[in-house]
Amino acid sequence: MQLSIQTQLDTMSQRESMKITIQGQDYTPALDAVHPLTIERSLNEPSICRLWISIPANSALAMPVRNQSLTVIGDDGTTYFTGYLAVSPLPEYAGMGCEGPRYRIALQALSDELLLDQLSMVPGKGASGQTAGALMASLVTRTGSAALATQALTLNAAVSNFVPDSGAYGVKARARLRATREPLIAP
Repeated sequence: MQLSIQTQLDTMSQRESMKITIQGQDYTPALDAVHPLTIERSLNEPSICRLWISIPANSALAMPVRNQSLTVIGDDGTTYFTGYLAVSPLPEYAGMGCEGPRYRIALQALSDELLLDQLSMVPGKGASGQTAGALMASLVTRTGSAALATQALTLNAAVSNFVPDSGAYGVKARARLRATREPLIAP
């Protein structure tokens, strides 16, 4: 059974409430109103962000290319998505404008979990008696990846025992995890 959540916001409210950057450059004004930005989240799979942009004719914005970073951040600082363009941007003819032919560009990005899937876990004994945030930070540290940040984690749920399968990769890794609200008392 796969759990999937899709987030789709009204395009006009998207422009007012979030910032879309590709490789550090702001593409928010280029967001195409015909196709809304969507973020699809699935259990144990990387999130997928799909959006369309229309680059104005006399704009300083460059045509995005594959493997560039993409972030969607709310005006309040909430990060909705971070990832990389997974496929080459696909232009679609949108019609003629005063400056000549106009194109909409379809973009599809995979979230940063893709990076975790490429790194194997260092063998370990597991963890117990930590919070979920501390456990996640230690797992990211063990991967050796400098591209992932865990400073903003505030997951305070107690984890009584966590043992990853040896040789497993990233979000595909199965683990035995038992979260409790009360302390675990041995019989």
